[in-house]
Amino acid sequence: MNRKFLRLLLISFVLSALPLNAATSISQYGITWTFDKDYPSGQFCTGDYWVVGPVNVVSITTNLHDPKFTPKAGEDGSMVNPGTTDKQGYDNRLPSYDEHLNAALIGGKPISPGNPLALKVGSSLVSMVSWLYRSDKDTEPGCPKFNGHTEAPRPVTRSGAILTILAAPAPKGSFRPPYSGADKTLKFNFEKLDLTKLKNLAPLADTPNPDELAKLMERPWIDHVNECFGAMVHPSGNMPNYGRELGQIMIQVALMVHIDFSKLPNHPSKDKLLIELVQYGVDLTGIADNGGYWPNNGGHHMGRKWPILFAGLMLNDQHMKDVGQWKTRFQEDEQTFYVSKAEVDMTHSANWKPDPRLDPKTPYETADIGMPEWGVNHTGNPAKDKRTWNTVYRAINGCVNVGSVLAARIMGQEEAWNHKALFDYTDRFMKLTGGKDHSEAVVPFVLNMWNKYGESVKTGAGAAKAP
Repeated sequence: MNRKFLRLLLISFVLSALPLNAATSISQYGITWTFDKDYPSGQFCTGDYWVVGPVNVVSITTNLHDPKFTPKAGEDGSMVNPGTTDKQGYDNRLPSYDEHLNAALIGGKPISPGNPLALKVGSSLVSMVSWLYRSDKDTEPGCPKFNGHTEAPRPVTRSGAILTILAAPAPKGSFRPPYSGADKTLKFNFEKLDLTKLKNLAPLADTPNPDELAKLMERPWIDHVNECFGAMVHPSGNMPNYGRELGQIMIQVALMVHIDFSKLPNHPSKDKLLIELVQYGVDLTGIADNGGYWPNNGGHHMGRKWPILFAGLMLNDQHMKDVGQWKTRFQEDEQTFYVSKAEVDMTHSANWKPDPRLDPKTPYETADIGMPEWGVNHTGNPAKDKRTWNTVYRAINGCVNVGSVLAARIMGQEEAWNHKALFDYTDRFMKLTGGKDHSEAVVPFVLNMWNKYGESVKTGAGAAKAP
């Protein structure tokens, strides 16, 4: 046999083993992409769709809108290989909107058979459905409350889906490549996950139902828009809008994957939770690799570093395992530090401008030098730091960071994380609060895991072991 025939035979065999469909349209999460003809299509292990392209999209529609409301141009937007700034093309009712980023409009007009969206191989089309309204009192049923600053719902989007354009069918079990950036190389597969990295810890009180927990991350978490406007376009059907709630879900998943599922009712599978957490880490890596970051700012951005490190460990990907060496900004690292003479001097100077919310405004003293501490904008604006324990956002961040720290320690990754101040401060936070700091308590399951394993998994104390 000649080489060309063997290659054709191999392609034929591979294609026969894949779940291929010829699709004129694909629908997911209330969004339908319609093409100019049939294209081979299938799904990644996450359930997200791919098509073999290049492909022409002639319409993007939804069945989610109330019939009393009709979307206008600039609503129900889409982006291709979205960037990582504070700008977005999903909804023009936000000041972050840039029409040039909206792939659902070409030349200012909606895509159509005569005005198609031509997607090249190596593209991710991220499509959103907006919440529609005429005023804050006249909205689609279920519309979130309006944000005072933007005078729009928070979030302004309700559903999001991702379509990836590939050069060839994806092998069974493939993870979806990141939606940010143009690199759509299929690098990772579920079959390659290193399950030996996981513990099998006995279930504790308040262990979540894994199926219910998995539903909270089964749709893609679209997280590429920076700062507060990122929260405004976190689609409500996919994910919470605020960092605290995002983080609380993530840390439960991060700890659940170390539970012995054979001891849970009906012996469920870990596969879905693993897929979701690893895919989130892959997506966050794509955002970071394309210039994205999660800076210290209130309660928006914690919980993005651990999924990257976890995905690297499970996939044995050195780049992700080296996240502790990246220059990427992560909120939990930027907010935690050891008090030095600089903080003492700052808080006793005329330049000190502590956050005015919640008194008293307590300065640092010489006796505090070396103490692991937290500041809401420590890296960008250390003049806002103050020793006051009951300072705004301290507990909001603390109730999430405890889960990231515990997950990293369970897998022996404190050194790889490469920011010891976070770990030492979290120990201080838990010692002082017991995980029950006024209104921002640690999720009960996470708190029980900390109380059971928190001491035994500290650096030098050994890894958590199943009882």
